Amino acid sequence: MTAALRGGAGTAALALALSVWTAHGADVADSAVRESGVRAAERRAAVWDLSRGDWTRYEALMAGRRGAWSPDADPLLVLGAHARSESERRRFAEAFVLAEHARVEGELAFERAVQTAWRRLFPGRPRIAGPAGAVSPAQIDRYALVADRDCADCGRRVRARLESGVPVDVYVRGAADDADLRAWAAGQALDPGAVRAGRVTLNHGDGAPPVAAPAVWARTAGGGWAPVEALP
Repeated sequence: MTAALRGGAGTAALALALSVWTAHGADVADSAVRESGVRAAERRAAVWDLSRGDWTRYEALMAGRRGAWSPDADPLLVLGAHARSESERRRFAEAFVLAEHARVEGELAFERAVQTAWRRLFPGRPRIAGPAGAVSPAQIDRYALVADRDCADCGRRVRARLESGVPVDVYVRGAADDADLRAWAAGQALDPGAVRAGRVTLNHGDGAPPVAAPAVWARTAGGGWAPVEALP
């Protein structure tokens, strides 16, 4: 009887020890996951020169309506648009301008390098094709409509190009933000289904081909841009 009691007590003690060890292991694992998540958030915040608190607020905002309105909005735009004071708005505006300046300068420098490489690798061959209308429809990969924010007739032009079955990238110069782009598209009666399907993309004007607006250009299968139509 005594031996049996001892055996039972030993088994109970072993079970208790295993239970404590399992709980400890789970706590360690949870702690490691939390720590890994914190480090990942800190790395993402550092990319935008933001503090951990800034990033936490950005994530909270994107978990709400802002994330539904503009799921691809960058942290500086989101934090600036939802600033809680003038000083905070000014801080994010300055950070946004510095980031945009660095981006544009880098892209312009790369474009100059591309032009130099093109002249070296393909001397005498233009990157942009000849006169308007010279491109065969069979060569067109997609259209680009470059327009100012106050364009009154661009929606009809987009719909006309979509009838050919070729996607249209719309570049709107002067749109304040993503919400303004969507408002412009709604005012032009663009089909939301075509936007969702990727047959029409809405873009800010700083990514447009370097041409006078308004105009329709075509991207050929070779990657060059050719003028198609100068809008009145």
